[in-house]
Amino acid sequence: MGLHRVPVSSLPSSWQGIKDRLPQSGDSTYIFFVVDDDASTGKPWCPDVREALPVVEKYFEKRGDLEVAVVSVGSRSVWKDPGNIWRTSWGLRAVPTLVKYTGTGAEGDGVVQSQLVEEETKDEDKLRAFTQQDTSAP
Repeated sequence: MGLHRVPVSSLPSSWQGIKDRLPQSGDSTYIFFVVDDDASTGKPWCPDVREALPVVEKYFEKRGDLEVAVVSVGSRSVWKDPGNIWRTSWGLRAVPTLVKYTGTGAEGDGVVQSQLVEEETKDEDKLRAFTQQDTSAP
């Protein structure tokens, strides 16, 4: 249980294809969208991701009963491109973003139940409330 990094190049293009390959937590699928590491530092290029990643990782590891897939939206130049697939097809507006998907919609897309964006992903109380309804949070 905990966090699982999912290489972008290995993800299928359809929601169902992705859903079938990602960790499931009950009826929910959690995806934590982050950025690539900067080649010169070995750390995420986005300061918000650098701060949020250890908080989210620690929370899900401590929790133990839920899994989250970690997906990178790309390098700085890839993410900043308005045509980035994560912006256009997935509706992401900022990183880091932790999304809880429940089921599949009529169009075959994942149904977003809720999400935490940027600063919210660094707050353990918000993480606890965000995951509360799936099982009993510690």
